[in-house]
Amino acid sequence: MDPILGPLTDMADPSFIDAYRSAAQDIPRPVGVLACSLGSARYAITVDSFLDVSYDPPTMALSVYSGSRMAEQLETVDTCALSILASQQKGIAQWLGEPGQPVRGLLDPLDTAEAPSGSPVVSGAVAWFDLRITQRVEVATHTILAATVTAVGSRHGAEPLVHWADAYHRPAPR
Repeated sequence: MDPILGPLTDMADPSFIDAYRSAAQDIPRPVGVLACSLGSARYAITVDSFLDVSYDPPTMALSVYSGSRMAEQLETVDTCALSILASQQKGIAQWLGEPGQPVRGLLDPLDTAEAPSGSPVVSGAVAWFDLRITQRVEVATHTILAATVTAVGSRHGAEPLVHWADAYHRPAPR
């Protein structure tokens, strides 16, 4: 094994956490917006930790930081929507991922539509998934949401926004 890269095994050593964070940033991930409605208020946050879990029934898992502005709202709703951002929507990812953003009115400057559940969907997204939350599991500093997909939409051929090496990128053309 390359001596510069490890192995690091002492989890109490601060350099272990730095090494883990650095290695985890080398995993390219699509970027999405997780949004929900609570009455007339709409909430959203940028996410890049999600995956399709099952095709039958269609199920997704999403990870949300338990201390985020979305955590409290997601505890009180049964549905939400995940919009997979297009490569030209980097500004949306940055806007919704910025710490300290106001909880209310965050989606007001954006063009959105409503999923069948009433949850906001970002217009121009590569794909979107309307989700019914079936399970919440606390894991370390995050809440893992398991959700059944109740509706879906996509724009075939659109390029997704990708987060890799602590920056946003667009994938190479097909």
